[in-house]
Amino acid sequence: MIEIEREDGDITDVSFSGERLEWNDPGWILPKGLIGETAINDLPEEATFEICSRYEDDVMMLDTVPIQIQRVGDGKVRVEFNDSGTRKHWDGKVGFSVYMEARKAIIEERAAQIRDVTLTDYEDDGAWIHLTYSAEIEVDKLSTAVQMAEQIAAEIEGAAEMRLGAQLWAPSNAESEKEFTLRTVLPIIRKLGFQNVRYNHGKREFGRDVLFARVTEFQDLEFWGAQIKFGDVSGGALADVNELLMQLDDAFKMPFYDLYTRQQQRISKLAIIISGKFTENAIEKICEKIQSHAVRHNVVFIDGEKISTLAENFRGR
Repeated sequence: MIEIEREDGDITDVSFSGERLEWNDPGWILPKGLIGETAINDLPEEATFEICSRYEDDVMMLDTVPIQIQRVGDGKVRVEFNDSGTRKHWDGKVGFSVYMEARKAIIEERAAQIRDVTLTDYEDDGAWIHLTYSAEIEVDKLSTAVQMAEQIAAEIEGAAEMRLGAQLWAPSNAESEKEFTLRTVLPIIRKLGFQNVRYNHGKREFGRDVLFARVTEFQDLEFWGAQIKFGDVSGGALADVNELLMQLDDAFKMPFYDLYTRQQQRISKLAIIISGKFTENAIEKICEKIQSHAVRHNVVFIDGEKISTLAENFRGR
């Protein structure tokens, strides 16, 4: 629940879930834990919110680059990403300007090809580099908008590192399933020409961590899902096989609401993507237990080695 207090028409206080937000020019500091089920249309259009994971002792803890969100219409928000830094504190494996130029190039390409982001500013004064880009997102809930904004930021970071190659990127660099998905899998899916790519992890994923689509030869949309696993999948571990079979069954049976077409859809194909290896004949054992012939031939298995090969193909691109 959001509460707004005004004085002479200006907002003086904002509270989420009963907690008063702090002001940090140009916006109100909003920890994600307070967002709850807030609807986009509950937000005042004249207020900007700075999203953080936590706010403690006057310090914002961030999961991504700084993100600001402002409602700009019915069910629509504008998200601004402030991706800035200084050479003084840079200790990366490549030069700071090389790294930031790669991020800028990814944003420009995405703006031209996918048209879901806009480069708004890039300035290098010799010490600092200021990179600002934005996106407009149409959704019903603020929590979904934040999730999609974080996905965009993570994808751009991962795509830039992949472009620079082995100096920065390797699947083994990922420390969690989420990081592997956002910074490695999603940029590759986009590079392969898929569209409407959305990180779907949560309580209602139904075996699909990622949803995406491609235009078929007949100019129709074909919907895909991907189940992502971090590490190896062993055919000798009955729990691994059975879990994947249940997720696979849910993925094909359960419809989903597509944010882009705004309709209920079903997937036609499912990719099982892992960061490690399929061991002890895991693929054969999974396929043997799939009863439907049609489903069996619409499941794709991709391991960490294949992911690395695909990424190498996109180095410098």
